[in-house]
Amino acid sequence: MGSVSAKQDPFVAEAPDQSLPDFAAATDVAPEVPVGQPFAVRETHRLYRLKTARFLAVVAADTEDEARVIAAREDALGGDWRDPEFASAEFEDTGDVHVFGDVVISAYAALPADRSKKS
Repeated sequence: MGSVSAKQDPFVAEAPDQSLPDFAAATDVAPEVPVGQPFAVRETHRLYRLKTARFLAVVAADTEDEARVIAAREDALGGDWRDPEFASAEFEDTGDVHVFGDVVISAYAALPADRSKKS
């Protein structure tokens, strides 16, 4: 094996008398994975939709209070999702399983500007 010149890559030092180590063949490598209990997460079938004038938060939670706390914790803009006057709430029991605490907060699309031509 050859060496890499420092002129080619300023981050690699020249070492002509040292070769790269021989790597084991792929068949010789065995991953070491400890055997144990599978990772468990809390699950729910309920989704809460918390709605404000400009935002919608969809939260996987069992109760409205839990959904509001999760949305408030995850909102980067600091919305007061705990306040019922700030956001209305409705829920849906789905047939799907959701990971408790999953949340998506998105903004509603803005209405297109009225560009009528005045003559």
